[in-house]
Amino acid sequence: MMKNAFVENVKRKIKTPTKRIKTPNPDKRKNGKKFKSEPEDFNPGVIYIGHIPHGFYEEEMRAYFSQFGRIRRLRVVRSKKTGNPKGYAFIEFNSESVAKIAAEAMNNYLFFEKLLKCEFVPADKVHPSTFEVHEHGVILGSDVNRVKQNQIKDNEALRRSENRRIDRFKKLQSFLAEKDIDFEIESFLP
Repeated sequence: MMKNAFVENVKRKIKTPTKRIKTPNPDKRKNGKKFKSEPEDFNPGVIYIGHIPHGFYEEEMRAYFSQFGRIRRLRVVRSKKTGNPKGYAFIEFNSESVAKIAAEAMNNYLFFEKLLKCEFVPADKVHPSTFEVHEHGVILGSDVNRVKQNQIKDNEALRRSENRRIDRFKKLQSFLAEKDIDFEIESFLP
């Protein structure tokens, strides 16, 4: 009951408009003339993030790291076999300076009982396929095998399969004959 009253009070304060305070523009002088600011850094910057806790994946990571600046690309590295995260990720920011600040701020940050390891990755060290992901998302090895196993076989494939079974049957019969084992095996082929 007390908690609901608190939440309602906060919601009410958010909805009521407050008086806007005009903030001075740092790029203008008092006489109205603009002055040159520092040149913008247009090179994208990449950071490596290791020791990612369970549950802190793409959406959560994008929301959290967007406080430092605009994120161009993000990739949580996942297992090809299971699709589960491997525990590290790469984030590319619009600016190299923002990436350096984010890496410095988040390195050794205690996050869900794990220490995040963040490092700035220089542009010459970033592999070209770092952010490449299959267009349909992660394709697991088990999915590929399932599709291959369940595909409809043509007549040639059926003939090869039947020949392999006949060869295995003959090999088993010869092995049993060598060992003087008297065992009658009925053919299981149609």
